[in-house]
Amino acid sequence: MERTEMRISGIGNSQGGYYSHVRVDGMAKINGDTDCISFDSNGTLTVEGSLQSESVTMNGTAKIEGRASANRMMLDGLVTIKDQAVCHETLSANGRLSIAGGLIGEKVEIFGSLKSGGGVQCETFNVHGGFNIDGLLNAGMIDVKLSIPSKIKEIGGDAISVKRFKKVSVLEQFVPAFSARLQAQVIEGDEIDLEYTEADIVRGNVVRIGKGCKIGRVEYKDRLIREDDATIGTAHQM
Repeated sequence: MERTEMRISGIGNSQGGYYSHVRVDGMAKINGDTDCISFDSNGTLTVEGSLQSESVTMNGTAKIEGRASANRMMLDGLVTIKDQAVCHETLSANGRLSIAGGLIGEKVEIFGSLKSGGGVQCETFNVHGGFNIDGLLNAGMIDVKLSIPSKIKEIGGDAISVKRFKKVSVLEQFVPAFSARLQAQVIEGDEIDLEYTEADIVRGNVVRIGKGCKIGRVEYKDRLIREDDATIGTAHQM
């Protein structure tokens, strides 16, 4: 099927379909599933369907009502995906990204916040900010620098690091709800390094429970390192 270009400037509407390149500057709505080689939007966008492209670049506000799939995604602003997101290479989001159906990717970089209604599965997961994931985060390398409250059910990975990105503000000292902390049920990995984390169970080979942590039970194979102000209910060497 021959692909054509789509260009929208100002305020406009267009039908979905097969395109080579899609360029949106302004306020636009695309009605239907869209399949293209490259997708570039600046402004306010709504895709009333799914989006599939080799590369996706979005700046501003965007909403995709269906599934989003691409090799590379560069998202800057407020982006909402109402279904699953699949990124075969790199997904980089600066701002606020909300995905209702979970995320599958290779390399995920979040500078801001990620909210996922399903699990997240990738090789590397880097966050400078925070996240709320309703499910399992499964990645080879997980590096989190917290600056906002974060919450997740389970984390599984090879190397897991959770620390704070910034110093504690006065507001965080008096209002715990604004504290940059991670709340989790289960954290399991080979090498685990945690700070400012509350979890029911932490399980790993080499485990460090650092400052600001409150852990119900730690299960470790090789070594457990505990900071003075860390709270651990019970610790068991497997």
